[in-house]
Amino acid sequence: MAKCILTFKKKIIGEYPITGDSITIGRNQDNTIVIDNLAVSGYHAKIDKVGDDFIITDLQSTNGTFINRQKIVSHKLKHGDNIMIGKHIILFVAPEKAKAPEKEKEADFEKTVILDSARQKDLLAGDRKAATEPEKIGVVNFIDNSGLGEIELKKKLTKIGKSDTCDIKLSGMLIGQTAATISKRPSGYAITFIGGMSKLKVNGKVVKGSVPLKDFDTIEIGGYKFQFYEKEVK
Repeated sequence: MAKCILTFKKKIIGEYPITGDSITIGRNQDNTIVIDNLAVSGYHAKIDKVGDDFIITDLQSTNGTFINRQKIVSHKLKHGDNIMIGKHIILFVAPEKAKAPEKEKEADFEKTVILDSARQKDLLAGDRKAATEPEKIGVVNFIDNSGLGEIELKKKLTKIGKSDTCDIKLSGMLIGQTAATISKRPSGYAITFIGGMSKLKVNGKVVKGSVPLKDFDTIEIGGYKFQFYEKEVK
């Protein structure tokens, strides 16, 4: 089981197993990890479990979230990462099952594999196919009456909400300043719920953390409705 170890000035304050789909970090008392310090925002950051991965997202905090001294917006955590929030450091400890395959992978690299000619040709053909595979970009297409139309996801992290800093601006009293984000990752695109009274739904199911997106998934936020798909870059 993954867990977070909260420290201050190299002293352990508490340990927090990640038992559900997500945990929150901040100064308010209803967070999973409460840090009572004025340098910490009320809702500072959250960690979502996405498959076997854990993704940390900064919730537009005042002073930012740092991983190993690098400021981040969204980041896939790995075992041993130091999450710096204010003057506190949270050590991320990955589950044992997640670390074992890495050791096996490292061991495999030390071995020499002898391929028969047929297998070698198959692998070379696969490499050529990957090299010629066209580049794609994510797109959201609004299918409601908002008139927003089709929007390409050109950034690594696209913010959706009613804040002026959002890339896709929505309106409505219940829509969060940043209601959700869509991030481009090596494995594809994923959408993450950030905040607001309006629920985030993907294919009719409420999303409270992060979920990967696939072609023609239908996304709803408040009264807005749009579809995601990937298209070839011309």
